[in-house]
Amino acid sequence: MAEFTPIEQGLMTKELTDSQKMLFSSQFESAKKDPGTMLVLSILFGGLGVDRFMLGDTGMGILKLLTFGGCGILMVIDWFGIKGKTHEFNRKKANEIIAAIKLTS
Repeated sequence: MAEFTPIEQGLMTKELTDSQKMLFSSQFESAKKDPGTMLVLSILFGGLGVDRFMLGDTGMGILKLLTFGGCGILMVIDWFGIKGKTHEFNRKKANEIIAAIKLTS
């Protein structure tokens, strides 16, 4: 969980037991996306919408695929915003995993 500060980690997992924290950590490590990798994918394959599909934004992915990145405009916009979108995806995924862990216990 490199992008979360220790304080954020503590707040997110404060209600979990030690075994639940280990489960969260392993599930989150496999589900999170790396912002640097997403930027490279956005630069190389952004015109095909690959970056948006990987972040779960299917609608925008289809739009970029059909318009080749909005004739390049959406592709360039995503180069500057993909890191923020990746962090947003990771936070959402972390919250989903925590909610699922709490539900099962």
